[in-house]
Amino acid sequence: MKLTLKHAFGPLLVTAVMAGGMGTPSLAQKAPVTTAAKNPVSGEWTGKLDWIDVRSTLTLQGNKVTGTFYFGDRPHPIEAGVWDVKTGQLSCRWMNGSRPVTVKGILKNGTFTGTATISGGTDPLVMKRAAPAPTTAAPAQVTPYVMQGVVRDAAGRPLAGVEVFADNTLYYNANVLARTDAQGRYRLELPRNEPGTWKPGAYVKREYHGVFYELRLYPGDDSPFAASKGAVRDFVWRLSGRQEDGLLGKVVYVYGEEGVNVANVEVTLTPSGPLIDGSAGRAITRRVTGGRIEDVPIGRYTMTARLLRDGTAPTPLLVSPGQGGKYGASATSDFQKTNYGVIMEFTVKLGAAPAPAAVGNSGGTAGRSISGVLQSSADLQGTAVILCEVRNGECDESTERQTKITTSGTSAWYSFSNVTEGKSYFIYGWKDTDGNGRANAGDLVGMFGAQYGVSSEPQAVTAPSMTADFDVTVLN
Repeated sequence: MKLTLKHAFGPLLVTAVMAGGMGTPSLAQKAPVTTAAKNPVSGEWTGKLDWIDVRSTLTLQGNKVTGTFYFGDRPHPIEAGVWDVKTGQLSCRWMNGSRPVTVKGILKNGTFTGTATISGGTDPLVMKRAAPAPTTAAPAQVTPYVMQGVVRDAAGRPLAGVEVFADNTLYYNANVLARTDAQGRYRLELPRNEPGTWKPGAYVKREYHGVFYELRLYPGDDSPFAASKGAVRDFVWRLSGRQEDGLLGKVVYVYGEEGVNVANVEVTLTPSGPLIDGSAGRAITRRVTGGRIEDVPIGRYTMTARLLRDGTAPTPLLVSPGQGGKYGASATSDFQKTNYGVIMEFTVKLGAAPAPAAVGNSGGTAGRSISGVLQSSADLQGTAVILCEVRNGECDESTERQTKITTSGTSAWYSFSNVTEGKSYFIYGWKDTDGNGRANAGDLVGMFGAQYGVSSEPQAVTAPSMTADFDVTVLN
């Protein structure tokens, strides 16, 4: 079946690619110190950036505005936010990759009207307040036969729907359960006739890139207490660090091929999108110890590696996700559940970037290819990756080729061999989930290079290339 970008996908695909994203966004910032009536800024906001659906959570403290701007489901922390109470003007910025997006406008009567500017281009931004900000509740007081408190993430935002429990230390599997409300608060009524003390705990459940996680949370004070005395126990969701059960982060295993001693390897893990808690994360650069990197927050990472040897300059290594296969200057992977726990695996080796087999191609150069990593928050099995030559700025249907992803997972390597060196190509992906031959809601769609503020059309890839990575997202 032939697919062309303009005729098969149309504006719907562009919207999905532009607004799509990864991760699980938080729904509220830390509760402000003023009431909703006196605080016209704090709360949730929804609207449109040009024609794209957007939303944000804002928190006002003094004249400073903090929060998160969500472009699709991709969170962008707000920086340098300022609100002028006299004029109603609000200004802030957030980063779209390496490009700053500057927001300016007037906030009045629950409506923000302004603009967003990136790379010299300016688009209208209009948002309305979805709900007033919650008022700050008084700190919980210790109450007999009650365990209570609040659950927040590492940025101080309340977490709703977290399962909190008090476990009896005398009896096996004797516990009391509750879930946090929208402000992250919970309250457990403890039995009055049970002996023993009670120990606090909590679990947060999240689906991240197709894998379901149930992660333990720990309170600041985890000491057991008597029911008759009660207790206040607050929890913070942390993705790394040490607790009584060991490290909160997970393990990345690094294997070496062709004589590479991983004890001499330094790796850099760069988050590819937000972490499991919606935060931006940070790059991790460490030397491999015991064949592993420990205490890594759950996220999707792109890894680069280099070999460190005394008396010589560091040597870049080729990297493959998993236990070898397709190598490149970098590789991207997700954590997976295994019999050994939640792990991520990479393999490194010496050598130049691999080239495909030398096969001629009507005027092209032998041994040339275009390849990359296809990523999604959904299972990619059955996704078609389509390649076509660019002629007069459009996809030449007569040159279309496609390959299908045959393995299950949220990250997969693809490759097209026998391409013409120096020629430009468009690449896009489509998983026809309902098999009706049309791109509609529920399908996975995407194209290389489409990004807000950079391009609303696919960007051409010039052959050869081993870094044509892109995402496909679910059409809503």
